[in-house]
Amino acid sequence: MSKVTLHRVESMIAIFGLALLSLYVPHSSAQSTPVIGYMANATANLERLAIFRKGLADSGYVEGKNIIIEYRLAKLDSEYSELMAELIARSVKVVVAANAPAAVAAGKATLTIPIVMAAVNDPVGLGLVKSLEHPGTNVTGTTNYAPQLIAERLRILKSVVPALDKVSMFVNGNNANNPAQFALLSSAAKSLGIEAQSFDVRTPSDITPAFEKLVASGSKGFFNCVDSFINSQRFVTARLAAQYKVPAILTDREYVLAGGLMALGIGHQEGYYRAAEYVAKILRGAQPNELAVALSTDYVLSAGRSALNNIGLTLPDEVNTRVNDWLP
Repeated sequence: MSKVTLHRVESMIAIFGLALLSLYVPHSSAQSTPVIGYMANATANLERLAIFRKGLADSGYVEGKNIIIEYRLAKLDSEYSELMAELIARSVKVVVAANAPAAVAAGKATLTIPIVMAAVNDPVGLGLVKSLEHPGTNVTGTTNYAPQLIAERLRILKSVVPALDKVSMFVNGNNANNPAQFALLSSAAKSLGIEAQSFDVRTPSDITPAFEKLVASGSKGFFNCVDSFINSQRFVTARLAAQYKVPAILTDREYVLAGGLMALGIGHQEGYYRAAEYVAKILRGAQPNELAVALSTDYVLSAGRSALNNIGLTLPDEVNTRVNDWLP
């Protein structure tokens, strides 16, 4: 993707975010209408919100008709605490946390307002719930937790790049569940005789220098942790991987849509749709501590044709036959 195209995409997302924030209905004119807060990353794939809204509508709640949604969008993890304070001031009935830092900020800010996660990774590890089956807190919703896929991604990349002997993973040091993800990659790599290293990235300015160090180290494969901030940098990492011709297998098809090579992941569609169902249940009286967190089960192996051509790779038959999501 060219810099011009990337700039246009980012501009469209920013404009859409501002439009969302303008969707405000005065509280005095809609006191009987429940208000929910929705916290997400400003560069998240817009499809996620569309799926969440559809889930609400299918559960009987239509925005602007019988429900009000207060949107709060962040670019950095550190911004969510202030956004959560704004939602508490609006007396929201439910908070929808569309990523891990939003969920953590919400969990720290309130023990009484119900919090619904939308495809948040490892909520037990983050301390948000006591267990997936019995949350025991004011937090519930959906998770895309699938640690077993980390080793599987490595095995797939090893099949695609037989000479693979060193790999790198981007880790967000601000995310408490990221170190465990790298530990799993490191363990799987060791069993295959592959060296694994991590690069801590927390702000946009960290991305390019980290990737340049990755290339200089002789790394032949690139991975990412499941993380909202890293996801927000998917267009940049795709461009860098293409520029330096570093094979990558990532965590979500959104990375492939952004120009990435391959992805094996659960995706966010099921998690966001079902999160809306949780919101509806809570608005009708259900208690979050009694609603088991739902695991997504829709695993998808995505591959980008143009990215494969650019890097000069052909998928071996055992991988090619597994791809169920071919993207341009």
